[in-house]
Amino acid sequence: MISRARYPAGPPTMTALRNLSASGNLARMPAFLASVARDYGPVASWRMPRGRFWFVDEPALIDQILTAGGYDVIKGRGLRRMRRLLGQGLLTSDEPLHLRQRRLVQPAFHRERVAGYAATMIEAARDAAAALADGQEVAVDALMNRMALRIAAATLFSADIDDEADAIGAAVTGAMSGFPASISTFAELLDYIPWHAATRRFRQARAGLDAIIYRLIEERRLDARDRGDLLSILLSTRDEEDRPMPPELVRDEALTLLLAGHETTANALTWTWDALARDPAAEARLHAELDTVLGDRDPVPADYPRLTYTRDVVAEAMRLRPPAWILGRRVIRPFRLGDWEIAPGSVLLTSQIVTHRNPRFWHEPDAFRPERWSNGETAALPRGAYFPFGGGNRVCIGESFAWTEAVLVLATIARRVRFRALDLSPIPLQPLVTLRPGRPVTMRAEARRVEVSV
Repeated sequence: MISRARYPAGPPTMTALRNLSASGNLARMPAFLASVARDYGPVASWRMPRGRFWFVDEPALIDQILTAGGYDVIKGRGLRRMRRLLGQGLLTSDEPLHLRQRRLVQPAFHRERVAGYAATMIEAARDAAAALADGQEVAVDALMNRMALRIAAATLFSADIDDEADAIGAAVTGAMSGFPASISTFAELLDYIPWHAATRRFRQARAGLDAIIYRLIEERRLDARDRGDLLSILLSTRDEEDRPMPPELVRDEALTLLLAGHETTANALTWTWDALARDPAAEARLHAELDTVLGDRDPVPADYPRLTYTRDVVAEAMRLRPPAWILGRRVIRPFRLGDWEIAPGSVLLTSQIVTHRNPRFWHEPDAFRPERWSNGETAALPRGAYFPFGGGNRVCIGESFAWTEAVLVLATIARRVRFRALDLSPIPLQPLVTLRPGRPVTMRAEARRVEVSV
């Protein structure tokens, strides 16, 4: 039955403004959206200066948004503003460019290719664990970022960028820190104020990343060998008139996949270590599986399907602390969402960090319970209730890459090292483009067993 009301209930505009756009501060947004879902139900709507916003916390409707055609809805303002950094890469582009580029890049993420990447993932994790001294204090978030960056560069670009990892990390952090300001009410004006701190920081970050990416591209152009990786695919493609991909678009895709290919996985692993440090029983069960499946050796790629509880640990960490924590779409032509008519110009919001804790679908929604993924609890979970990688034709192209990396890295390191939290107070959230920890996740590394050669 079609609703008689034109709009569902929602928070007052001023309340929404205080929580969504005050100085571009995103820190309040997860709690605000959770309160909207709690107070107004699975669909809520409110007015904002830029148009009407809708928040959706109903799996069937979330699935409808995720599978909507690119000619009905387009990327939300946040990701469109990220074009200043990423250009027209897969994460930010709209149709028809997105579909064309996705088909082009897809071979780099085929199952057989990802299986080939697995050995590199294991090697990087083994090196990271071997470099830790027993009793050493380490910022686990920084360690995971550096390791994931090494994996992304080696697998997708056949490049060793260890010497530039710190520069890339600093540039990414600089660009991310300016993201809230870039989507504030008058953000576009900042682009024309070069002396503003956020604008200056962003331009410095982009220049630093461009220098590294264009160097990698130029080195590959001079070495014409086809290495079968992403960069080879981008440089060898030709359009219908036999023209190569423009250098700017090669740069956009390369930078997008380098950053997306390490930032989200590093955050997922960081939150996983934090969850395990707070739950000794789950950590003990993880170690028991590793002892049974691996014994006193590191994993090999063929072990991936046998590490079921390890995968459950990652899945549960991403449920509670999803690296991609919000998804926005702007409606560009009349769109029916369930019983509601959505006008062009409206903004549709969904949030993984809210829906992943919806008590209608999750038993003990705030508890870290990896066993829920294998004990039958999630067997009847509706589509749209768990979407850490999005969905539909814009589902993350690197989903299988990310699962493989997270599981094998966790198994490789946890077999050798146990991380003990030095501060068990709640870690504040830093919701930017991804969900980062709001403070360094400092832990003590303890050797779990005598290292053996593999």
